[in-house]
Amino acid sequence: MSIYENISLVDTFLRRPIRVLSNIWWAFISGPITGKPFKVKFESSTICNLKCKMCPLTSGISRKKGVLKFDNFKKVFDEIRVPYLNLTGLGEPLFNPDIFKIIKYARSRGSLVKLDSNATLLTKENIEKLIFSDPSIISISIDGTTKESYENIRVGAKFDQVIKNFGNLVKFRNQVRSKVKIHLFFVLQKENIAELTEFIRLGESLGVDVINGNMAISFGKADNKKNRDIGLEVINRVRKELEFLMKKTDTKVNIENIEDFLKNPKDQQERMREKPCFYPWYNPCITWDGWVVPCDLHCDNEIVFGNAFTEGFMKVWNNKKAREFRKNLLVKRTGVCSRCCVDESFILGKLKPFYKTPIINKLSHRT
Repeated sequence: MSIYENISLVDTFLRRPIRVLSNIWWAFISGPITGKPFKVKFESSTICNLKCKMCPLTSGISRKKGVLKFDNFKKVFDEIRVPYLNLTGLGEPLFNPDIFKIIKYARSRGSLVKLDSNATLLTKENIEKLIFSDPSIISISIDGTTKESYENIRVGAKFDQVIKNFGNLVKFRNQVRSKVKIHLFFVLQKENIAELTEFIRLGESLGVDVINGNMAISFGKADNKKNRDIGLEVINRVRKELEFLMKKTDTKVNIENIEDFLKNPKDQQERMREKPCFYPWYNPCITWDGWVVPCDLHCDNEIVFGNAFTEGFMKVWNNKKAREFRKNLLVKRTGVCSRCCVDESFILGKLKPFYKTPIINKLSHRT
């Protein structure tokens, strides 16, 4: 349940109880129509200075590149006042000149805001602007614990400089006594799986609040099947190292997908196709130029519901295309969705009392 580990559900509920309860209700019903989303991933940029091996931006995308303009963001935000806003995307958010203004605006209206960065642009000036814009969470992506492994995966970045930038970010946050939470995120793959326990130690040494990670998945034109083709001997060794380390660490670690892969490496993606997904009921993605897609896995606009900037978000969110997509997802994951590793069984578990209640269970479209 890492989605909810990454934010304070209690804080969100106290600020926006009706929205949270509403999303729980719509998730339970899982019908063609749903309410205003609890969480939105709003793409802040598709411009990046790196060519990461597992990224679809490196493999090439067919849609236009650009950055989210404040006026466009404000138009959609004012319509839905989303409680939890994730300002990420395929690019680096700090290339967006409006990013600090966007964060401040959302925070001033009570939203929790998460920003993902590769840390290459964290100059002294940008660190100060970022911390004082007051996001709830800053997540820094580092996919290697040595200069060789990191620079081989995140092509174009300099390991020593990124670690220095990261340290300066934590130091400044602590100096000004900001409440911003700082996370470390890594994408585990064939080239760095042997460093898994070192990732956790690195996060602890940097003074992060939470360590998150996921397996490399195939999305867009980025086919990461080879990155997941790892020998069982290596997997078994890493799993044992991880089990030993997790007993000793005090830092919060959210790597459920990785742990599942280490236990079931050969059939993980096949099993995930049978797992429930609630994203299209509460967690859409909006591209920098306004296109509403089911989630960020549809990174090249493989499935588009409509444009929130020109049509209005809620009109798009429940139009015919969106309703048909939800109906089909209840039957089977197909296309882009078949490559996804999202498992929201924990939501299904929380809703079990409703499904077992006579009469009420007939309201749900899930079987």
